[in-house]
Parts: sequence; C-alpha cells; structure tokens
Amino acid sequence: MGSRLENMARWLVILAGGRGERFWPLSRVMHPKQFLTLVGDKSMLESTRERVSALIDEAHTYVVTGSDYVDKVSANLPGVPMNQILGEPRGCNTAPSITWAATSIFRRDPDAVILVLPSDHVIQKPQDFLHLADRALTLAAQHGGFFTFGIVPTHPETGYGYIERDGTAFGDGQTLEVRRFVEKPPRDVAEAMVASGRYFWNSGMFAFRVTDLLDAVREFLPDLADGIATLVDSPDRIEEIFEKLPAISIDHGVMENARSVYVLPADIGWDDVGTFGALAKLLPRNGEKNAANGYAIFVESENVTAISDGPLISFVGVKDLYVVATHDAVLILSPDRSQDVRKVVQALKAGGSHEHLL
Repeated sequence: MGSRLENMARWLVILAGGRGERFWPLSRVMHPKQFLTLVGDKSMLESTRERVSALIDEAHTYVVTGSDYVDKVSANLPGVPMNQILGEPRGCNTAPSITWAATSIFRRDPDAVILVLPSDHVIQKPQDFLHLADRALTLAAQHGGFFTFGIVPTHPETGYGYIERDGTAFGDGQTLEVRRFVEKPPRDVAEAMVASGRYFWNSGMFAFRVTDLLDAVREFLPDLADGIATLVDSPDRIEEIFEKLPAISIDHGVMENARSVYVLPADIGWDDVGTFGALAKLLPRNGEKNAANGYAIFVESENVTAISDGPLISFVGVKDLYVVATHDAVLILSPDRSQDVRKVVQALKAGGSHEHLL
C-alpha cells in the first residue's frame, strides 16, 4: 500500500465557467467574474491557481471553462498546458465539468488524487487552507472517499448550501463524517442550523481519488458517465454530446448519494464573493466607513463603496450606497439589493442592449 500511495500524483481541477451576472457592469459575457481583479493584484482565477502552487504544479492542473473563455484562461495561466483547458459549449453545472476533467486525468494517471476548486472564491488565510488541502489529499489517498471543506458559519446565510456533520472519522478528531447536504435554506431554517453548531457552509471544494469519483458517477449518473467517456474518445462530437448531458451539480448528483463522505472544518477566511455586498465587506474602510476599489473621492459621505475600473467617482453628502463604474456603464446600488443586480442584466437582454453585456 505504501508504494501505491507514493505513486498517487496530485492533480488540480479549477472550475472557471461562471458568468458572474451579479457583478455587472464589471463582469461581462466575455470577461466574467473569475477574470476580474477584485481583491489583491491578481485575477480570481490566477489567485486560485497560485493558492495551491506549493502542493500541485501547473503541469498537473486542468481548468474547465466555457468554450468562449479558453484563450482567456490560457492568458491568465500560461503555464497550464493548452490541452488541459477544457472548453464547454454550454454550462451543465459542476457534475459534467468535474467528470470531464476527472476522466481526462484518469486516462493519463489512474492513481490520481484530485483537488477541485472553484475559480472565484477569496480565502484570507491561505496557509491554513494549504494545510487543510494537503490533509484532505493525503486522507483521500490513504482511505478513499470524498472530502469537502466545511466553512464555519458566521451568520445564517440563505444563499449557501449547508453540510451537517456526524461523528469523527479516522481517529484524528479533525475529520468529521457527513450526515447530509442541505440545499439553500429559508432564513428560519438557516438560523436553527447555525445555532445548533452541527452545520457548515458548503464551500464547493473537494478532494478524492479519481477512481472513487468515476465509480460514483457510474453508479449515480450513468448517462453522464457514458456521455463523458464518449466525449473523451470522440472530442469532435462535443456539441452533440453536451446537448444530451444532464445538467446537475456534483453535490446533488454524487455527494448527496455517495458513501464515505467527510468534512474538514475550515476556518480559512472564505468568501465566495457572490455579490458586490460580499466584496464591500472585504475592502478596507476609512473613518467614515467609505471604501474604494479604484479612484474615488468622498466628501461628507458615509458608508459608501466605490468600485471603478477607470473613471473617477466622487461623492458629496451621501450615505449607504454602492456605485460601480466602467468605461460604458454605471451601476448605483442600495446595499441591501446586491442579489438583484442580475435583474439589470435580464432587463438589458430583454431590451436588446447587448453591447452593454459583452
């Protein structure tokens, strides 16, 4: 067993296919959220890859993205081989994305252990995360099964899925069995779950042996397993195959049904930065609670967030406001309506204003 563990190379799969509609006007159809520099000085995709560089090199990295974004991914991550950037002709949620990457890796390395990371999260304690990722990959190699990272909740968030813990596993006290996954709950349910101390936010990050994942997909999503196997054998049929693939998340399709699923409690400063409201919480603020990402001037204003990719934004005598400016669009937003930015995108689509979406 020892020699087999030594042969288990570690691979990284980055999921980079989102459209980021809640980040309009910064995020556009051809430049979505994962390519934006929202925190720090690198794109979210670059930060994701760099975060685990001490564990997994670029030669062992796959990125699954939209077919329109393959070149953009390559420009962000030039060290990742081009044939390891998989472009989907349509988004089918995470189970097809992960299965496609896992099948491609299996054909090259049937002993692989895989770490799956979304491309658009912020982790403010990178060393703590690196330690957890290393442990998850080691446990997956030693014991098999599926390992996820459970974020210790700070409030009853209704926009996240939850993981309910069970007993401890492997005698280490830091790895817990998963009792169940819970879809995004209503507020009263979220409040009760957080108060119980038995639940974590579901981060959407996983570690597993490639063989365990593909066995589970064959068991629970046989049509997906067959479709992806055909795709890897006949890549020229990608459009036809993707039209028939089931659109389902890895959580719902595999993790909720699989045996041997574990959660590692993760106090890592995690945020999926799903809205401008979430981003606003990450920006440093002055004495009047104002924050800027870009060039802004505040005069007698309070609790204002300014985000600009070019134009100067100035504020006089206002409070409790978000303003986002690009070269061709401005968004003025009440802080409690961050989730509704996609309604602007829907209105632009309905009105035919596609030049403001590209």
